[in-house]
Amino acid sequence: MEIVISDFEQLIYNTHLRISRQKKNLPFKYRKDFTHLNNIYINSVKKIAIFLAKFPHIKLEDFIRAPYEIYSDESYFELDYYTTLKATKAYTLFIKRRESLDPDNEEQLNYIIESLKFISTFCKEQGIDIADYIEHRTGNSSSYILHLKEHRVNVYSLFGFSNFERSIRSQDTEIVKFILSEDFLNMLSNFRLKFFASKKAKRLVELGIQKIKTQNTLD
Repeated sequence: MEIVISDFEQLIYNTHLRISRQKKNLPFKYRKDFTHLNNIYINSVKKIAIFLAKFPHIKLEDFIRAPYEIYSDESYFELDYYTTLKATKAYTLFIKRRESLDPDNEEQLNYIIESLKFISTFCKEQGIDIADYIEHRTGNSSSYILHLKEHRVNVYSLFGFSNFERSIRSQDTEIVKFILSEDFLNMLSNFRLKFFASKKAKRLVELGIQKIKTQNTLD
């Protein structure tokens, strides 16, 4: 009986193929025929697909790329590696490393862009103006705090909202520690200094939010 490989599972395979080849500076060609795919690969892509469906905030690209960024002395990670706890640990370390980057770092700037795109989409889906984003709540929690936890937005993108700092400092400290981290509030002042001293990030956030406001008005 032929096992059906979904489009997303094919994407997982080909994303792994692309990244693993690029890391070795080798050419690659996306696989199109999955009829005779090895059973080990089939089991791996299906397990990875289930994992990513359970945690939809984890981007496939980041998940596959993470161990190569964290363990730079390693040259290759098999598909079945991504079905292990080692892969989730590598992803966690990758996210923490990215969050600690200077706001003007290219990777951090790209993260800001992705954050603003997410905020724009979220506001449209919720039927709210972007100016009301910080005040929006999901259940009993401020939505932006949940988005920080899920790494859908980064802290630098939130400094573009004048009520962000006032809002997060008014939150229950223990809840913020529980949702985000023990030292997030202590690090906030440092994040703020870096953001307002930045040459690119601050301007990018200002222009991005203004663009979203304009687009939402036109829509």
